[in-house]
Amino acid sequence: MRIALSFLLAALSTSHCIAQTLGDFKPKDQSYGLNKIKSKRLYIASFTVNYQVYNEKEDFKQGGRMLGGGYKGDAKSSLSVGLENITEAGVQGVTDRLYQDFVAQLKAKGIEIISADEAGKTDTYSDFIKVTGGKINEAQFPGTLASSPSGYEYFVKKIEKSGKEKAGGFLNNPAFVHAKLSKDLDDAIVADVDLFILFVQDKDAWDGAGANIKVRTNMRLAAEEAIQMTKDAKIKLKGQNDIIRVNSQVGFYSGKMGAGIVSSYIGTMGRSMGIDGVIEDKKLQAFAKNSADFVGVKTIYGTWYNPSNNSSTSTTVIPVDEKKYVGGAYAAGKKFIDFHTEDFLKKLK
Repeated sequence: MRIALSFLLAALSTSHCIAQTLGDFKPKDQSYGLNKIKSKRLYIASFTVNYQVYNEKEDFKQGGRMLGGGYKGDAKSSLSVGLENITEAGVQGVTDRLYQDFVAQLKAKGIEIISADEAGKTDTYSDFIKVTGGKINEAQFPGTLASSPSGYEYFVKKIEKSGKEKAGGFLNNPAFVHAKLSKDLDDAIVADVDLFILFVQDKDAWDGAGANIKVRTNMRLAAEEAIQMTKDAKIKLKGQNDIIRVNSQVGFYSGKMGAGIVSSYIGTMGRSMGIDGVIEDKKLQAFAKNSADFVGVKTIYGTWYNPSNNSSTSTTVIPVDEKKYVGGAYAAGKKFIDFHTEDFLKKLK
C-alpha cells in the first residue's frame, strides 16, 4: 500500500517547543562463540532504519440473531493517523548519519570494512541482486519509510513487484545467508543493523464491545513489537488487519557450522526506548456500536427485524517539527547502535 502523501499534508503546520529526551534504555543481547572470532574484517550486509509515518486499522463486528430474541446490526469502524511535515530527505539524513557513525566506530577499533564489490564475488551472492541505498522504500513495512544509507551497496535475494525486498535464507531468515557469506569471506564478521522508529502504540487496540479501535501516540525506538495495519489485499475479510513483527537489533555473525552460525551477537532491548517531546501524546478512538432491534415488525410471514448497520471513521493528522523528529530519531538510534557495537567489540577480547 502506497502511503497517502496527500493525507499527510492535509493539516496546517504547528510546532511544540518541547525538548526531545530519551526514555530508559534497557539493552540486552544473545551472544555465543565470540571467543572464536579471529578476523578483524567486517562486511555490513544490511543497514536499514524504518520510520513509521502512517497507520490505519479496521474493526468489524458481525450482526445477527441475539440470544433471548431480536437481531443486531453490523458495526464497522476505521481509524487512520499520520504524521505531517516528515520528509524523505529528513529521515534519509538520519540514516546516513547513523551509518557514518557506525562505520567510524568500527574503524576506530581497527576493523577493516569489506566492500560490496568483494562480497559480490562470493558464491553466496552469485544469484543475488545488488541494490544501492539512498532511496526510500514504502513497500518494506506497512505505513513506514524504509531507508538505507546513501551510496551504500547491499544484496537482496529478490525484489517483489511492490518493491519489497527479500533478504533470502531459510524462512527468509538472513542469518543463514550470513553464515554462508562469512565462510566465503574467510570467517569475516557480517553485520546486520535494523531499526524501527514507531509512533502508534497498539496495546489493547481492539478492546470492548462493538467495533472499537483505541490507540495512542508514542514515538519510540521499538523493541520486539508488531505493526498492525489494515490488510492490503483485494480479497479479505471485513475488518481484517495484518500483524507484522518487528524488532530493532544490531547483529554480528561469523563462521559457518552445518547450516548455522559459529559465533553471533544479537543486540536488542528489553523494552522500547521512548523518544519524548517530539509527537504530542494523543489517545485516538473509532467506535461503532451494534444496534439492536428487539421488537421487530409483525407480518403475515413472521416478525421482520431491521436493525441499522453502524459505522465510524476517525482520521487524525499530527503536525510534527521535523527538526525535533530527526533529532530524536538520531539520538535514539545512535545510543542503541553505539552501545551494542562497543559491547560486541569488547567481548571479542
